[in-house]
Amino acid sequence: MNRHRFEPARLLLGLLLIGGAVMYVLDALGEWKVPVWAQLAAMPVALTLAAFTAWTTFAVRRHLRRKRGRPPQALGAMPVDDLRTGYARSADGESDGGAGGPDNG
Repeated sequence: MNRHRFEPARLLLGLLLIGGAVMYVLDALGEWKVPVWAQLAAMPVALTLAAFTAWTTFAVRRHLRRKRGRPPQALGAMPVDDLRTGYARSADGESDGGAGGPDNG
């Protein structure tokens, strides 16, 4: 499974929507009498709370990214880079050792 970053707004919205669904089911079964205004207000309240949470998460991540400064530096010179420069020199006609290049047989 691929790793992904934690999204608190999605978690909150999912929990609130599950709570709303439970509220509707209990009302339909007659177990809990929920006023109609509460049922109609549940969805906009859930969406507003999730939007506020998403905005707050975005603001905190942006602040932390700016606080850290510049993005991480690219990797420095690797041991393979020395080999590549050697290959580039031998391809230009220079030889590293014997006469005639690598296959001087």
